[in-house]
Amino acid sequence: MSAKTIKKHREPTVTDAITKKVEIKLPDGETYPIVLTHNALIQVEDLTGLNVLTGEVNLGTPSFKLLRAILYVVLKRAGSKYSLTEVGDLIHPGNIPVIAHAFRKAWEASMPEPEPKPESKEDEEEEENPTEATAE
Repeated sequence: MSAKTIKKHREPTVTDAITKKVEIKLPDGETYPIVLTHNALIQVEDLTGLNVLTGEVNLGTPSFKLLRAILYVVLKRAGSKYSLTEVGDLIHPGNIPVIAHAFRKAWEASMPEPEPKPESKEDEEEEENPTEATAE
């Protein structure tokens, strides 16, 4: 990330420390670290009336309205001064797949890492398939 980009972003938060950032480069020439947080999703719902968490919308194929709202919210969080209309002007047919891909990656990055399973002899025995039949 360039020094120019770092200077314009806000101070880091706890979420920044524990969540992987996904970088997105926009037509303004800047690269922004985006993070999808609980608060970001609430802000998106406030803007669109759409609840992302219930499956009401599909992040894999977001509507134009949802795409613009998510981009606006994550850019604001990253320190941008763009208005909602200006964010809409940054979106064009050529970069929609890139933006949607960045959102999917940010969504995945916001999920906690799975905890490793403890390995023991008892665990191995429990993992056997109880529906398998063995002939003796």
